[in-house]
Amino acid sequence: MSTASSKCSTSNYLIPWYAVGIVAIICAVTLIAIAVLGPAFLGIIKYRTSPSGITQTIAFDITDLFLMAPILIIGGILQLAKRNVSKYFLVLSPITLVTVGLEYGLAQEWNSVYSGNVEAFSWLFLTLIVGGLILLFGSLPLFSEEDAPNFKKKTLRTYVLIMSLFLLMFAVMWASQILEVINTGNTSSGDYLAAPNGFWVVRYFDLGITIPVGFLALLLLLSKPKKAYPIILLFFGFFITLGTSVNVSAILLVLNNDPSVSGSGAGGLVIFPVLGILAYAGLFYLIKDKLRRPGAELKK
Repeated sequence: MSTASSKCSTSNYLIPWYAVGIVAIICAVTLIAIAVLGPAFLGIIKYRTSPSGITQTIAFDITDLFLMAPILIIGGILQLAKRNVSKYFLVLSPITLVTVGLEYGLAQEWNSVYSGNVEAFSWLFLTLIVGGLILLFGSLPLFSEEDAPNFKKKTLRTYVLIMSLFLLMFAVMWASQILEVINTGNTSSGDYLAAPNGFWVVRYFDLGITIPVGFLALLLLLSKPKKAYPIILLFFGFFITLGTSVNVSAILLVLNNDPSVSGSGAGGLVIFPVLGILAYAGLFYLIKDKLRRPGAELKK
């Protein structure tokens, strides 16, 4: 493959190529700062939430530090070097950045006994949201149908069926908790009254965004996999981050004997690991053809 073909064509950009690379690195630095300043390390950022909420925040911080930040740094550096391979890193981050920024900022118990100073760091969370939007419009136009691999329909149908089943189980689990709150005023584990705002933020995001996005990605994977290839990559970038963070969270909650893993939420200990594995398997399937020649640059 020629050197020229490995270079980015600036004509495809909606946003200047150098701005996209700089924003990616800024978002990576912001994620690292949030993680280091948070409860997992220095404890300077104090979130207004329950002990379970703090544990889940630590899981997000760990995932951001060791998964998302490296992806953004690699993507940003490759972008500034004008390498086509950068788009495969950058497209994985936008949805995650927006949702993480919103959850960090919104899932707080503002009118409660929990003290904190999280509002003083709101500019960090806003940086993630704005950066995610910039990377969204900066990365999607770089793809063409030629980038998509050849999909085997039988394999796709099997994967979509299994993934759909577990997404449906995920939705039913969360819906059952909402019904439990409506009928009794609390969940059986008591985590609702401990952090009601956090409860609703997570359920609204998952039932309103995560699960519908999952089904939409699966639908596109079946119906128009080549035309929708960058959008599917965008969705699966979100899935691997979410899958990693919720599984890290589950491990930490179990190790801390947290009551939120009991009762109606216990099903997550089965559903989340499977969804995490399926998310990584799906992303690997989408990019496996690009990994067969590790010494070659990805084609535009």
